[in-house]
Amino acid sequence: MSETITIRVPKNLKGEIAKFDINWSKYLREMIIMKLKELKRKRVAEHMDEIRAKTAGKDINMARDISEWRRKH
Repeated sequence: MSETITIRVPKNLKGEIAKFDINWSKYLREMIIMKLKELKRKRVAEHMDEIRAKTAGKDINMARDISEWRRKH
């Protein structure tokens, strides 16, 4: 199911848009999708930076830590 989003543009911009035979709805949908992907990547990168900051300076050896965990359990 889809939703409708309406935008308001100045009259002169509307006139300029009308001069070109472009499917503006499709174009704007694609731009929104691209922007959302960019924002999601940025959010993930920020989260990774937070995790790195928490573990900075700690002695982390995943193979050793997993082996120790397995021995204990």
